[in-house]
Order: sequence, then structure tokens, then C-alpha cells
Amino acid sequence: MHPSTAWCLALIGITALWGWSFVAIHDALSTLTASSLNALRFLSGTIVMVIFIPRLKALSLKEVGNGVLAGSVLFLAFTFQTSGLTYTSASNASFITGLAILFTPLFALLFLKLRPSKQQLLGGLTATAGLALLTLKGLSIHLGDLLVLICAAFTALHIVTLYVISKRTDTAALAFLQISTVAILSLIWSVSAGEFKLPKSMSVTYPILIIGIVGTALAFFIQTKAQTTASPSTIALILVLEPVFGGIFGYFLGGDRLSTINMAGALLIIIGMIISETGLKITTIGKIHDPQSKRPQQ
Repeated sequence: MHPSTAWCLALIGITALWGWSFVAIHDALSTLTASSLNALRFLSGTIVMVIFIPRLKALSLKEVGNGVLAGSVLFLAFTFQTSGLTYTSASNASFITGLAILFTPLFALLFLKLRPSKQQLLGGLTATAGLALLTLKGLSIHLGDLLVLICAAFTALHIVTLYVISKRTDTAALAFLQISTVAILSLIWSVSAGEFKLPKSMSVTYPILIIGIVGTALAFFIQTKAQTTASPSTIALILVLEPVFGGIFGYFLGGDRLSTINMAGALLIIIGMIISETGLKITTIGKIHDPQSKRPQQ
């Protein structure tokens, strides 16, 4: 099997795990607070990554600062996502989180002056229509859906942040700094708010460890390797599978049931993502997803 095919298949497996994680986190939130869950998830990922990051002592203060900056944005993304999962379904959260790849061109235009393509604009409009069908209740939006939508915006901002700083920091070390920053900030928030507590059953502990170790630490390694062997457009389209898996697991494991209108909205979101990402050949958005690719000429 060609290395590119093998790593892409591994990445598909990771997106399936991420899709399942929406259900696992939603269930865990019945006994844990969002801050406790994030602290435990990222602490477990941090501990595992320490073993595989040999050059941490050689990091400069600037590299540490870059990692803390990106990690702080990532902390906000996960905080809003996990908090939103307290109030909305796993299926809704997975589809709405996927809108990050549609927010990204907007932030790239705002902060990097990278103009979005016609495909990205069309994809954005299509996904926005889908979002309305999926989340609007009359003329209002559900609180949980709104929180996850804010998460998608911060996720897009995180992608743009990485685009700027990844070329100045070792990739593996940058991942460790981000994960550890999220762990520390989540722990501080949880303890200071008096919310921190450990899971009382293994049925909650095991999913957190799986998400922290496999879905965070190992997932980063696989995604990084896949990005060195496959094109940015291929990677982006694989990542679009995350909300698909989230919807499937939400239906079979979480008991989520979407109405016909909701399903039409979810389908439009996925179509919008695909329309946006298939325009990668004439845009720079794929390169934002791939820190290893050559940067466009400014």
C-alpha cells in the first residue's frame, strides 16, 4: 500500500473517532462539567506527548509564546464546544463545528488579506442556509447551537493563527504547547470555579482517556504525517467526514433524531463544505490547513 493511502486511511479513522467523541462528550457531561472534562482530556494528551517530544528544553521564549497564543485560541474553541454540548445534541454539534472551514476564508481575508474564491463564497452561502434549517427554532437559535457556532469561529481563527506561526515553531513542539496550554487553562478555570472533579465511573473515564490519548495526541501525529504525503485538498475533504461520522454516531449511539428539515440542513452544510474545499486548487485555504505546504506568494 502506498504511504499516502495508508496515512489517509489512518486519518479517516481519526475523523471517525472525532465524530464518535461528540457522543462520548455529550454523555460525559451528564456527570462532569465542561471545564473538568476539557482539563482531563488535555492533561492526558499532554502526558502522552511529553514522552514523544524530545526537544522541549531547546524551545525559545518566542516559540513558547507562539504555542501559548495558539493554545489560548484553541482553549476558547473547545470551551464553547463542550459548553454547547451541554445544551444541544451530538449531531447538531458535529455539523455546526464543521462550519469552521467556511469561517476560515473570512478570517484569512480579514487578517491575512487572502481573498476567498467564488467556490468558497458559494459554499459559505450553501452551508449558511443549511445551518438555518438545522438550528433555527422559529425565529430564534438554540443556546447550545449558538455556543457551538462560536466554537466554529474560534476554530477557524485557530487555523489562521497556525498559518502565521507554524513556520516559526517546530511542528511537534507547537502541538504539545497548544495541548498543554488548553490543559492548564481548563484546569485553572475548573478549580477556580469550584467545578473540578474526577469521573466516578470507568464508563466515563475510558472515553475521556481515549479522546485525550488517541483523539488528541495520536490524532495530531497522524494528521501531520498525512499532510506530508497527500495534497491539501485531499486532507480537507477527509476532514469534512467528521460531521458525517458525528451524525451517524449520534443517530445510532446517542439516540439523536433529526427531522426532515434538520436532515436537509445537515446535508446542505456538508455540500457547502465540499463546494468550498473543491476550489482549493485556485485558493490558499488548503495551505492554511496544511502547515507543511509551501506558502503562497504575498
